[in-house]
Amino acid sequence: MGSAHAFSPSGSGRAAAAIKDNAFLDGLNGINSNFTDSGLFGVKVTGAGSHSEDLFKVALSTLDGLRNPISESELARAKNNVKMNFMLGMERGSDRLEEVARNYTTHGNLTISGHLEKVDAVTSKDINAAAKAILAGKPTMVVTGGAINLVPSMTDVQRQLK
Repeated sequence: MGSAHAFSPSGSGRAAAAIKDNAFLDGLNGINSNFTDSGLFGVKVTGAGSHSEDLFKVALSTLDGLRNPISESELARAKNNVKMNFMLGMERGSDRLEEVARNYTTHGNLTISGHLEKVDAVTSKDINAAAKAILAGKPTMVVTGGAINLVPSMTDVQRQLK
């Protein structure tokens, strides 16, 4: 999904396309936090409160779009981005040591290259299946700012995500 902001002159991926297609959108960011027993996945959209309903529709459309096949070029771009960010995060020796220790504690092995192999193994079908499973669960929603009364209820959100 990526991240994009209206003040950025260029970009690629779904977030950048959403910014280009919706003049009211100031930013769109993918959110992902993994834990050993749970996680958080979603989107953060920003824009004027007067467009609350439109912002919400973009968020739902972006999430719903993950159920559709992902092109090979988009998948390759996303994989390369994940691998680049991981490798940049491993530049310092202390960071590599911390990652190795975390791998050993969590997975029982000491390899860093295994992460890159797992990223390369991800397919469009894997992403679609994960999106379907995630979107089938009960959503969490945080709305801030003005005109939040224009955002649909949680019941409406659940209905729209099914």
